Amino acid sequence: MPDAKNIHQRLAAVMGEVSYIQKERKQGMQYTIVSHDAVTAKVRPALLKAGIVYYPVRCEHSHNGNRAECSMTVRFANIDKPEDCIDVPSFGYGIDPQDKGPGKAMSYAVKYALLKALGLETGDDADHDSIQHTQEDPHDPVDNAVSEAEKAGTLDDLKAVWSAYTSAQADAAFRDAVNKRKRELEKEAA
Repeated sequence: MPDAKNIHQRLAAVMGEVSYIQKERKQGMQYTIVSHDAVTAKVRPALLKAGIVYYPVRCEHSHNGNRAECSMTVRFANIDKPEDCIDVPSFGYGIDPQDKGPGKAMSYAVKYALLKALGLETGDDADHDSIQHTQEDPHDPVDNAVSEAEKAGTLDDLKAVWSAYTSAQADAAFRDAVNKRKRELEKEAA
């Protein structure tokens, strides 16, 4: 006979069984992480025991250079009554020089859907991150290029910035910033 618990009761049972996922240090990384595989290994048995399956029901992606971006909805469904479900929106980014970016982005999105749907602790404290807010988009190469051009201390530095941001060279704002800084540096040198 099927279990009469609804999806919320089943998720609560999983929350009671799994409460913390230990961070790990991966080879070659400077910091500790909670990997997709670690989250899956910890929560999958508890979800199955509670009669819950999860799967993506919506996935949209785009590429920005070597970074894949994924917006996804992950569904948690009662296996005894599949229409009894909840959808959890999530997103992820994956950077890879070859073809693994989309898969990384999807894994990240699924990992965070699991962590947030189950209220799992990982040792992260987002309220105490030491990163200052800025209006500049760190992923916008033109904004970064303009900022670097404005900070160039010498003409050689400015040439290096120009060479480093080939994708921004067609942008008028970047060209204007480089030309303005070049005039300033030439004036200082005179």
